[in-house]
Amino acid sequence: MIRPASRLTLHAEFHQGVVTVHVGGSLEYGVTESLVAIVRDQLDRSRAGGPETRQLDLDVAELTFIDSMGLAALLMIRRVTDTHGAALRINHRPLCLERLLQLTGTLDYLTAARAPRRSAGAEWATGESSGSSG
Repeated sequence: MIRPASRLTLHAEFHQGVVTVHVGGSLEYGVTESLVAIVRDQLDRSRAGGPETRQLDLDVAELTFIDSMGLAALLMIRRVTDTHGAALRINHRPLCLERLLQLTGTLDYLTAARAPRRSAGAEWATGESSGSSG
């Protein structure tokens, strides 16, 4: 199957502490950095003395395709919003995105009210270890 050339459309707006980024088209290799950049730009404005951003809404109703690089961009956006102290909501998820999030086990992480935070010493303090015991 041959797919037409990728086209990603992005439009951001700010209203009462909520940045909404409308995402349309294909979120795939070669274009994902533009989505991450617009999110960072919008969130950095509040750090630079602009109005506080409490929440980032990604409206993906017009998303038609997403690949692994698109998923990686969403995971990066999750980390960016957590760093900025903003909530992330991914609204109007099309079936292609819903399936990818379920298949990769990232649905709960990306749609949770806030990503779980762990301090640097949490692993040691709780006795958890990612390595094998001997």
